[in-house]
Amino acid sequence: MDEDSMAIETTIGILVLLSPLMLYWTVAFLDTSGIDRYLPSVLFIAVSALVPVLIVCSLSFLVMQHFKRSCNWIRKTLTLVAVFLFAALFILLSMIGVA
Repeated sequence: MDEDSMAIETTIGILVLLSPLMLYWTVAFLDTSGIDRYLPSVLFIAVSALVPVLIVCSLSFLVMQHFKRSCNWIRKTLTLVAVFLFAALFILLSMIGVA
């Protein structure tokens, strides 16, 4: 494993570990702004989980572009990260019972 791959994996790992904190602030923002009144509970959970996923994937994309990875590799990696992270955050919010 080369140094570029280690830097990418470390960045993605740190962002994934910070995603529950991003989720907390997303739920707090959506709740205090009153958006939760207009969304059904499942949609509120989905939107709340989607925001940290988009942040993580956007920052990870910039890191991968910096290290000049191929588009197919980036697409495949970000798809796996996004699906895993969205499922994990959605399940976390469902278990906590946010809505």
